[in-house]
Amino acid sequence: MLADQYDLFLLDLDGVVRLGPGLLPGADRAVARLREAGKDVRFVTNDPRPTRTQVATELTTLGVPAAAEEVVTSGWACGVYLAGRGARSAHVIGSPGLAQEITGSGLRLSDTAPDAVVVGCDETIGYEDIRAAAALIRAGAQFVATNNDATFPTPTGPWPATGAIVAAVQTASGVRPVVVGKPAPVMFEMALAGLNAATTRAVMVGDTAATDVLGAHRAGLPAVLVSPTTPGPSEALEAPGWSPTPSSVTWPACSTPVPASRLLCGSGRRGRQRYGPGWLRSCSTTGAGCC
Repeated sequence: MLADQYDLFLLDLDGVVRLGPGLLPGADRAVARLREAGKDVRFVTNDPRPTRTQVATELTTLGVPAAAEEVVTSGWACGVYLAGRGARSAHVIGSPGLAQEITGSGLRLSDTAPDAVVVGCDETIGYEDIRAAAALIRAGAQFVATNNDATFPTPTGPWPATGAIVAAVQTASGVRPVVVGKPAPVMFEMALAGLNAATTRAVMVGDTAATDVLGAHRAGLPAVLVSPTTPGPSEALEAPGWSPTPSSVTWPACSTPVPASRLLCGSGRRGRQRYGPGWLRSCSTTGAGCC
């Protein structure tokens, strides 16, 4: 079974554990079985809007008990990244939660000559926010993006995400940002912090090949892709060792095999690993269980 192969499961949130305001079917049972089996779990999300505490509270309310220390958001990672590189101030384009994570890392918020401009996502971001961010970047502030996802999944279809705002600021400033979120390895390094990275068998579970899978491979980790189809060439997967191979097989992650229309094969630097669709949605909803 899949759970027998790993000690630590890094779980993406949107499209894997939840969709919109609710859990995906069986996600609570799958996570509970991992914990019952003695596995460590981390929730790794590119959503920069909430704080880690807010994510943990939301998951717990939905029936997936979680602690803030088990959550890695791209907003929190940005704060840790900047503080670790000596930044003392930042101008934040994003949610109150993102601003809270930045100040929680020891930086002060500034609209005048900040060390960095942090661009995240928020439904209220407007033209003036983009203009101000671009001006500060042109004046010398470092341009840091929480992530570069073009969209995020919702029950009504994809919605514009941080990448759409980052693209506007990049176009207006003429400067490419440093991207901290997935697929950058820094997110995975933070998720592994405090663990013995040399001996901990970790795996990433995500629904997006271009961020979750590619990022895991860049960090030297295998990945499970929760997807009904093979990623297309538009996703531009260029990580060493990536070789998607569609085939008609039975996905063996569960105690009772679940048919899968696609199986993808890829490898991180820690060795070749098979991964396929539906480990949470297909497996746990059958009652067979993934762990």
